[in-house]
Amino acid sequence: MGRGIVLAGFLAVAMLACLGGAAATEYVVGDSRGWTASPNITVGYYDEWAANKTFMGGDTLRISLTNVAFVTKEEYDNCTKVISVFEGGVAFSYTLPADANGPYYFISTVDSDCENGQKLAISVISLTPAESPYSSASSITAGALSVLVLVSSGIMAVFMN
Repeated sequence: MGRGIVLAGFLAVAMLACLGGAAATEYVVGDSRGWTASPNITVGYYDEWAANKTFMGGDTLRISLTNVAFVTKEEYDNCTKVISVFEGGVAFSYTLPADANGPYYFISTVDSDCENGQKLAISVISLTPAESPYSSASSITAGALSVLVLVSSGIMAVFMN
């Protein structure tokens, strides 16, 4: 009977792992071009790069080979040099907070690279249960999973006796 309970517990954990939340995505900013300055990019390049992506809390932005700053919209618009700079060295990774929602702004702090287009604005969406268009489906799935775990546990207990 003890083995049956252990097996049922293992089965429950395996099912929960299969139904886990969405995996975070790691984005290499600029894809194959990376985080680079003029003449390798044009003004607006990073806006175009970000336009077809959906950023969510937990996602990671990888920015290579430069100094970058996380800034306000005003600092982004004006390419204002700021004191708080992430010094990348070979690469810098920034993981968006799990509860991130709304705009995030990054600029290069090297020379006039920001003015020449080396800046990034992204819009982060939050899919908390209250905001999720699938929240009722998630509740149904969670309920179905609970029933499945109970039934599986019962079946395993019968077969292990």
